Amino acid sequence: MLLLALDTSTRQASIALCSEDDVYNEYSWRIGNNHSVELLTRIERMMVESKIALPQLDAIAVATGPGSFNGIRVAVATAKSLAFVLKKPLVGVSTLDIIAVQQQYWHGPVYALIEAGRGELYSACYAFEAIADSAGKLSYQMQRLSDYALLSPALIAAYAREQVTTWSKVSGSGEQPMPPFLFCGEISAASHQALLDEMQEQALFVDRLQAIRRASVLASLALSRLHAGQQDDPLLLEPLYLRRPSITTSQRKRPLLGNPESETPPGQSQTEREQGALRH
Repeated sequence: MLLLALDTSTRQASIALCSEDDVYNEYSWRIGNNHSVELLTRIERMMVESKIALPQLDAIAVATGPGSFNGIRVAVATAKSLAFVLKKPLVGVSTLDIIAVQQQYWHGPVYALIEAGRGELYSACYAFEAIADSAGKLSYQMQRLSDYALLSPALIAAYAREQVTTWSKVSGSGEQPMPPFLFCGEISAASHQALLDEMQEQALFVDRLQAIRRASVLASLALSRLHAGQQDDPLLLEPLYLRRPSITTSQRKRPLLGNPESETPPGQSQTEREQGALRH
């Protein structure tokens, strides 16, 4: 099965063309805020280099967030359009899942993080269980221990401490010492230090370079879900936003939007005038 995977959830982007056994091509680069400008160009270049046409694809996968509002919107809209036009299956995967599964070899709990601004982090906690099949092939089953959340470092640390008992039950470690939490993802030095101050010896951190998301990992998760009979409706798939996007009011419309100095015509309520302004 040939799958195109797209991830522009943050200023770090990645796209890949993969099958179950091979990576045909993969780009990972710092996209900054140029998601809408660079994504389609990179897809086109990758398909040309791989000598594969879009109709040859069997499925599309996309990272659904959380992360950058514009970045997620661009990737999800592109993936939905491709899946709809090409009539191919579509799979959406949380960006936090992608970050976490790259650290699946860790024997303790994994905390995936993305910087969200305002002193908060997008976060989710995971545990992984090693499973070997009859052929001796090793795989890891992922279990998410928390909801996808938007929290401060202090609240993340508080939740992590509460999860010690839960994780011990999941892992069957019993009375054995709890392994440190492994924090990974795109976080600032300030968030790193805040978590370290709260968690002390209970926290370890993955280097930023080792935590960079790879679209081939997204492809692997999506392929597993496709083989399990799971896919998303292109008309219904939505980005995972944990915070409402900031919307700036147009300066041209501002005098009509609740300005106490503007006059309301007789017989028309302020709410009616605001709704009329928003329609133009």
